[in-house]
Amino acid sequence: MAKFDLKGLLNDRSVPDRQQDQKIVYRNPKDLIPSEENFYNTEKLERLKQSIKLLGILQPLLIENRDGKDYVIAGHCRRKCCIDLLNEGNDRFSRVPCIYKTQSELEQDAGQENDIVRQIMIIQANCYRDKSDWEKMTETLKMEGLVKELREKTPMEGKTRDILKDLIGTSGGQLGRYHAINTNLCEQLMSEFEEDRIKISVAYEASKLNREYQKQACELYEKTGILTLDDIRDLYRQQEAEKGIPGQMTIETATGQNRPPEDDTEIPAETQIERFYESTNKNMKNYIIQEDKNMTIFMLSNLYGSARVRNGHLNYQGSTAGITFNPGGVFEHELSWQSLAKNLIGKYGHKRPVKMATINAPEPAITLTESEAVKAFCEAYPEKLKTIMRICRRCKDNGEAAKAVQLEFAPCGFSAVGGYKVNYRFKSFSAGLEIEVNNEKVSMKYGRLIVEAKNLYDPLSPEFDVELKKPETKEDEGPVKCITGQSGSGLCGAAAYCDKKYTCCSQCPDDCNIRCGWIPEKSCQPAVETLDEKQQEDHSGDPAEMVKHLRNTDKIPDAWPEDLKDIPIPSITAINDILDDAEQDLKGYLAIADEKLPAKTILKHQLIAGGLRIIKNLVEDCQEEPEQPEQPPLPEMRNNDQRKQWLREYKSWGLWYTDHHTGARYYKYDFNNGARLIAEEYDPEPRKESWWTPTESYSLHLVGGPEPERSGGVPKWTYHSKYHKFPNSETELVEFLKEVQKNGKA
Repeated sequence: MAKFDLKGLLNDRSVPDRQQDQKIVYRNPKDLIPSEENFYNTEKLERLKQSIKLLGILQPLLIENRDGKDYVIAGHCRRKCCIDLLNEGNDRFSRVPCIYKTQSELEQDAGQENDIVRQIMIIQANCYRDKSDWEKMTETLKMEGLVKELREKTPMEGKTRDILKDLIGTSGGQLGRYHAINTNLCEQLMSEFEEDRIKISVAYEASKLNREYQKQACELYEKTGILTLDDIRDLYRQQEAEKGIPGQMTIETATGQNRPPEDDTEIPAETQIERFYESTNKNMKNYIIQEDKNMTIFMLSNLYGSARVRNGHLNYQGSTAGITFNPGGVFEHELSWQSLAKNLIGKYGHKRPVKMATINAPEPAITLTESEAVKAFCEAYPEKLKTIMRICRRCKDNGEAAKAVQLEFAPCGFSAVGGYKVNYRFKSFSAGLEIEVNNEKVSMKYGRLIVEAKNLYDPLSPEFDVELKKPETKEDEGPVKCITGQSGSGLCGAAAYCDKKYTCCSQCPDDCNIRCGWIPEKSCQPAVETLDEKQQEDHSGDPAEMVKHLRNTDKIPDAWPEDLKDIPIPSITAINDILDDAEQDLKGYLAIADEKLPAKTILKHQLIAGGLRIIKNLVEDCQEEPEQPEQPPLPEMRNNDQRKQWLREYKSWGLWYTDHHTGARYYKYDFNNGARLIAEEYDPEPRKESWWTPTESYSLHLVGGPEPERSGGVPKWTYHSKYHKFPNSETELVEFLKEVQKNGKA
């Protein structure tokens, strides 16, 4: 039996071919039955409805006659829009153009598998529509399942992944990311992804988190209304750091399977109280820090009411009444849970001290709220308020507006004004911003700034419109037209206030308050031609970078096609930004209310967006995973000077990771005895006009491993089962290295 050629079948019966082969018929949209296999979103159709109302149905619906009824194969959104317009009184949409899909070839080639092929044809017919990332994922996974199901019943040519790539353009790398999201992403984040509130890059990185950290991501999203890639990566680093630190309690240890032998060594009660606090979980520490006495007592009695610990580090016995340190020993010390809670809160509680004031002293000012701070900022800086409102106009949600505001006000990561009644500091997107009013400071995220500003002002108010005027040098030519394609009106508002000779803010190196708000970055270049101007200067790329790319063709990954060898491979961040701009342009042109808009112009932007989607998949396939540095062997050290020298040359261990928020760098060395030595390094504070050359400041932390031997009751080094903020001294680490070499467990 000959193998079933799915690709050839679909290519032979493509939509354009059917449109040429068959006559157009007209049907009432209410008589057309939507296919049950359709999963594409048919709710957010306002722009498409307005376009159909103005321009009509430009592409006939694809239908199929089954059992005397007409079923929609492609055109569910167009059908729904026509029904809505018909219900609104537009009778001219009572008959819509349709074409029938022939069945003879399907039935002949697919046989009993015609239902599966029909579902594949529905997906194939919707390949050219504007889809969300969730719809793309669902489409790909649905197509994969259908192809696999068809392969079980009919012999087919080619691999499943190759068929998917030919049919819908999904690469193998993108398919793997879709599987990760569909399998691992929690229900709440999947719902936000489906509603297009979080991007696919965020969803994919979030799928790498376990359930606990995904829950934290959900809480962060509910609090701020925004979930960025940096937020997810911070959580992932926390997860990996928690996973990789030895000495943490395992399941076997918690259940007593690996219980260590008891050690009745008596330890001073004050020392044990400090160690007891360090061993408590995060929730317990929060109650103590917040000075919540009732919850602290409740948690202590419930968690440690029957606990018995005698491990040489702690020696206590819990009961319903309280806790006894060194039970049965000479230094036995008994405390009730109330007394222990009072002791812990007194040592580690961080409530703000109450300021004492005289009877006649004025009442203290009410603490500045976020809403009050934003209002004061907007009143003090009206031009920045206008910029924020204009950004809110063009962005689809608060998250996108928050990112745009950060790029506008602090493109380099910091921008500040001080010395006035109202001051501000704009920092990176993850760090947020700070507003100071009368020496009172309020910190917030950019998303909170957008929410509070929109609560105070209406972005659509006429006061925030761009005031256009004719340039002095072009009195007879009218307003300057936008050459980037970003402006919704097609005009350049910034040019009315600027006296520079540049034709666009994208060409100007200066950063000023009147810079065009439509340009996301300083380095952006004109994206498209204006509608009435065919000739514009080419800003496609830097010639120097192009020459550099062409001279290094041997370093171009194999995943980059031969036809694109003369085009530099962009970064994943750059392609995402460019693709987002192209998608926004395409949506804007589809919704434009101009009946004279040429169809070629819309097709041009459809092709640009489609090509960028394919290039994004190629760029992702070219990404390489960074290689982890190999740990060097522990050298033979004959004296303490050599051991100290090895400790000071911690950079030879290899960089572990970098904290981009604090700038700290971490190096680690893992020993065979389960211990890990971590070097924490910071950049030096620069000193001007000094003979002294600053060096990096660092600290060494020993985590896990065997507990140290005691000499006269004193341990040779300080033992920490988990990472601790207090470092180990060089002297005690020398003793540790001696012990490692002595036991031969390097």
